[in-house]
Amino acid sequence: MINYSAINKKVIIWIGIFSALSLSIIFFINDSSELSWKTELSFVGSIDEGVSATGTINPKNTVEVGTQISGIIEGVFVDYNDQVEVGTLLAIVDSSIIDANIEQLEASLSAAKAVFKASESKYAREKRLQAQNFISMATLETTEKLFLESKSRLALAQAELKREKRNKTFTNITSPISGVVMEKKIDVGQTVAARFQTPTLFKIAADLNSMQIEALVSEADIGQVRQGQKVKFFVDAFFEELFEGSVELIRLEPKVEQGVVNYIVVINVDNKEKKLLPGMTAQATIVTSSKNEVQLIPVAAIRFKPTKDVIAEKMKLDKKDVESKKVATVYSLSNHGRLVEHDVHTGMSDGKFIEIIDGFEIGSRVVIGEVNANKDRRRPFRFSIR
Repeated sequence: MINYSAINKKVIIWIGIFSALSLSIIFFINDSSELSWKTELSFVGSIDEGVSATGTINPKNTVEVGTQISGIIEGVFVDYNDQVEVGTLLAIVDSSIIDANIEQLEASLSAAKAVFKASESKYAREKRLQAQNFISMATLETTEKLFLESKSRLALAQAELKREKRNKTFTNITSPISGVVMEKKIDVGQTVAARFQTPTLFKIAADLNSMQIEALVSEADIGQVRQGQKVKFFVDAFFEELFEGSVELIRLEPKVEQGVVNYIVVINVDNKEKKLLPGMTAQATIVTSSKNEVQLIPVAAIRFKPTKDVIAEKMKLDKKDVESKKVATVYSLSNHGRLVEHDVHTGMSDGKFIEIIDGFEIGSRVVIGEVNANKDRRRPFRFSIR
């Protein structure tokens, strides 16, 4: 009698073994398949080499507006980003104390005028009497002294009143330039004290159409920087957009921080589109040399280093009398998908692309890396039956 249950059990076991072997073969084939490579075309273009610098974008002319008198702020008439003209009223300081001082000084001036007028008349009269020998010279001299003192007191009273009236004009805080309000440090009801130093109430930028970058350049690179050199830079807010400027000034004063010596390079920037805002950080490159119509490849191709077992052959570099910084190694792909090694003469680099002087054909594809390296390689499937 046939035992069908035993047969069915054996069939199931063999089907399981066959399935496991099939999966192992599939995974093994996938794992041993040829690698894929990232490539880029070499091309002809322009390249700039320069000095890297980092700086802050600021308006060229910024004025801090303060107050020369102390008091309580009665009114503020501008806010951040407001456009102002020369003479625009920004704020008012309480003038009640100054008004009281003015009244007091006007009264003092009136009294001084009265004393002066009386002493002047007395002095003139006694001069005539002394000329006729009715009074002594000593008496005349005493009267003359009183007259001169009253004259001085009158001048002093006039000066004090003039000064206090001038102080009252300072209660109206106006803009000294035309521009944009960048900072507002006061509000209505706030007390300002100008006894020891002038407090800053507003900061006004004269013109945001023209900005400047104060970039720090190390002492090792400052020797390559010259006035008028072209500058390329970008900011985080517009990372894909390249802006341009020019070197205006190299300040002679060194900036020493933690033993590192840097110099401030002032860079002029056109900002007619108003994209650049004060305080933005600029990553700049001061262009020290440029080349046009040269062969370029990505810098990543120079950095790429594959294993020796995937290299099919090596292309020898002919020794030519060329101006080159160094010899580097790059890789292309053969017709069978294997790597071909090339020794090349390299020239200028801007950090993204590098000049190829000799050793690689224009328009050829250069390998810059492996596609999903160490990620898409599948391991053989292992499975056991107990």
